[in-house]
Amino acid sequence: MRRIGAIAAIIGLGLGLAALLVFRPWQEESESPRLVDRLPTDDVIGTTDILQLASDLLPAVYRNQLAFRDFVTPEFILSQGKTNGLDLQQSVFFFGSQSKSEIDNWGMMIHVSDSSKILSGIRRFEKVTKIKDSSLFNQNIFICPEYNLTIGYGDNWMLVADRKSFKKYFDHAVHARKKSIYPRWRKFIQDRQYADKSLRLSIISKDLQKYGVNSALFAASADSTSLTLHARVSNNDTIPFQLRPNTHRFERSEYTRRLINLNLDVDLKGKKDHPLYLLLKKIANKISFPLDDFFDTWDGELLFRQGGLQTIVEPYIVSELDENFNVTEVTKYKRKRISGFALQLSMNENRRQFLNQLYGKGILTREENKVRMLYFPPMNVRSQDDDLFFYTSSFQPATIPDSTQSILWDFNYTPVVFTIDSLQAKTAYGKVNIGLRKIVKDNIKSK
Repeated sequence: MRRIGAIAAIIGLGLGLAALLVFRPWQEESESPRLVDRLPTDDVIGTTDILQLASDLLPAVYRNQLAFRDFVTPEFILSQGKTNGLDLQQSVFFFGSQSKSEIDNWGMMIHVSDSSKILSGIRRFEKVTKIKDSSLFNQNIFICPEYNLTIGYGDNWMLVADRKSFKKYFDHAVHARKKSIYPRWRKFIQDRQYADKSLRLSIISKDLQKYGVNSALFAASADSTSLTLHARVSNNDTIPFQLRPNTHRFERSEYTRRLINLNLDVDLKGKKDHPLYLLLKKIANKISFPLDDFFDTWDGELLFRQGGLQTIVEPYIVSELDENFNVTEVTKYKRKRISGFALQLSMNENRRQFLNQLYGKGILTREENKVRMLYFPPMNVRSQDDDLFFYTSSFQPATIPDSTQSILWDFNYTPVVFTIDSLQAKTAYGKVNIGLRKIVKDNIKSK
């Protein structure tokens, strides 16, 4: 019996030792969470290689002779990071949310290479603006009222966030556990779409859900004149249109402010609960536009151009006294400069019936031998094959072949181009190109 007991004790001791070697409970307690474990989640999450981003923006910075250009070079940013204990060669993570156009919450987390340098860096920052020392969750924090931000840090991480949201973000960062990264962050980091871009962000929000968008992924690139946002938009429902391979567009001039060239196979019939249909219906109802009849008539191609100045001759009636001092009405003509306008629509055999509806609703009105559409100036109208043309110029504007599907829209003299690159069943790929000249001129000091 003693021998059996001894053998059992030895086996039990061996199993216990094996369990200790496998599970290593002492190591779990000593290992601190990674920075990615501390990342809070929100509507918007993203990451940036700040040194590559600075390099991408340099051509625009120098082209516009910005006063602070020497302080945004990758070399300067890297040296400042090292001086203040930050590892800016690793990704910077950011997160936040917004309602309508206002940013409600924002924050960022930065890798720390030497936490002993952080406090001295904050004291240097204190020479520029007032900083209030405080504590939260037994950790030192630093509040900057002027810039509405708060700073907190640990051995290998730093959190910077707006004052209102800081407590929520800091709570998660301080109390995070090893390998507790949010699934959404893990999926985002592992997603290789646009992995070569210097800035990537993902949006999942209730505002997008209202329009049937499940999620949107954006990435940024830049050159000396513009910023480009590459986009992948994932929808809850099947996208109700497909791109046709060939289309045309009106020629773009220096003064073109708006330009649309689309050629689509649209299938919204019988899909009146689709978010895109509901959005278009809401817009159409404002002017009593017969949307359903439009989709029954439109064959998928839409070309539009607005911009530049054109001179038209417009009649007007005045009252004059004739030689017998009788009041008579006299038609006179005046030259008027207007914004150029051209519209081309491909339509099927229902075209005449649809146009009669527009006349009946007052969306189209006749003025002598021309037609006026809502607030646009009087236009010529012409049918050619399956196409219907409206234009303010004396001659029908020519079109040129173009395979891109895009919309150019001028916002306060800043050109923004929306392009659809490709479509899958529920996913759209495209980009948004934003001109920088006017934005820089109005908001940033040059020298």
